[in-house]
Amino acid sequence: MRVVAKNTGVFNDFFRYKAKKLGVEKLSRFDLYAPIDEAPQKEVGYNEAVKLTLETFKQFNSGFFERAKKIIEENHIDSHPKTNKRSGAFCATVGPAITPYVMLNHTGRFRDVSTLAHELGHGIHSLYANGHYPSSQHAGLPLAETASTFGEMILFEKMLEEIKEKRIRENLLFEKIADSYATIMRQTYFVDFEIKAHEAIQKGASADGLSDLWLHTLREQFGESVSVDNIFGDEWSYIPHIVESPFYCYAYSFGELLSYALFSRYKSEGVSFIPKIEKILAAGGSEDPRQILKETGFDIESEEFWQAGFELIKGWSKRLADNDF
Repeated sequence: MRVVAKNTGVFNDFFRYKAKKLGVEKLSRFDLYAPIDEAPQKEVGYNEAVKLTLETFKQFNSGFFERAKKIIEENHIDSHPKTNKRSGAFCATVGPAITPYVMLNHTGRFRDVSTLAHELGHGIHSLYANGHYPSSQHAGLPLAETASTFGEMILFEKMLEEIKEKRIRENLLFEKIADSYATIMRQTYFVDFEIKAHEAIQKGASADGLSDLWLHTLREQFGESVSVDNIFGDEWSYIPHIVESPFYCYAYSFGELLSYALFSRYKSEGVSFIPKIEKILAAGGSEDPRQILKETGFDIESEEFWQAGFELIKGWSKRLADNDF
């Protein structure tokens, strides 16, 4: 959380650039996730998405490829929207002896390809860890997004290098940085608010006091880069995680930034990194995350380790600023 707080400027620069791109002096909190390009995107069929994802995994590692292929060949994917089917996507780990099931709602967007890679990543993680009892096969929340986000990352870099249309590459970068903000920075400040709110409530804080506290966290993360209307003071009150699953959001930011940091190590170490991530995935939920990562040479109590994840985001932002996409 300290490292995240030190890197608010990374996203502040992005929001300033986005305001310029949208033709406004300063980005408003209302328009934080506004698209930069309303032009229709190139559609990607489901079979093409499967082919691209499998090719990406195969280039990375045969272990990822074979496990993803197993899920697909056993018809354990429900791929398209249909009547009475719930929205979203998820992967279900039933037990060590059963190949995981994946549910998608593929509509042909580029984002759907990333979703496929993400959910297959969860399945890959489960298959690596299927030597454990059912009670310890599934990784705990801090590590549950490791393979899924890592799978997204290798697909993202492949698409960024191979897609010929400059406008689509720019959109990919914008979406990736925006998603990084939403999953890392925003979720971390949820938890920061929760810690302070629990302390304030013990001292008799009112709802208005909590709203003031929430506004403070928003302005701390946005600095001068985004205009925050006072109406957002009540935003905390309709975020269900804060009431239903206190401090749950820590796992989102931890898991996302962990995968970024690991991906950064992969880029610097190359193929020698692969046995390390395979060992992490094979551990499932059998040990404390700190111990699992320590055994593979990663010190998660080091700020330098987490900073490596932000260096990736800085690189993407620089590509946007330099028009290098």
